[in-house]
Amino acid sequence: MNRPLNLAAQQFSPKVLSGALPRLLATCFLALALVNSALAETSLTSIQVSSRLDLNSVLISGVDVVFFYDTSIVQDEPLTQFDWYSKKRDYRATRADVIDIVNLPVPQGFGGATLKLPERHTSAFKVLVFSEHQSSTSASVDITGMRNVLIEIDQFGLLISEQ
Repeated sequence: MNRPLNLAAQQFSPKVLSGALPRLLATCFLALALVNSALAETSLTSIQVSSRLDLNSVLISGVDVVFFYDTSIVQDEPLTQFDWYSKKRDYRATRADVIDIVNLPVPQGFGGATLKLPERHTSAFKVLVFSEHQSSTSASVDITGMRNVLIEIDQFGLLISEQ
């Protein structure tokens, strides 16, 4: 004679729960670790800018290093040079609480500089570099995962590396 199985009673028995609980906790811990790494903060410690331009070059430009403390602006990446510079004034006026902008003018005869990082820079979710003399359709450069950054300016744009 076949007896019907009572699966509901088996699923919630103490023996089944005691085996499932460690797996559930391990899964939750792994999920939290993944979320934390997705929202990782930057480990930037320095940003140096140098010029490869001839000191007599007439190219006048500027570099913006933007620290984003909220994902709302950068969720629709990639931000192009045009996107950034066309919305920069609006972002400064309406989103100043979630961004810091470190701007470096690059006049004729510029040799180099070390940028002063914002006080809260280590809590930035994203750090992007923009340059006024790059192509308007070129994407920003993400330096969030870098530690010691070197930005070199030449007549064609920026060369960014980790020192």
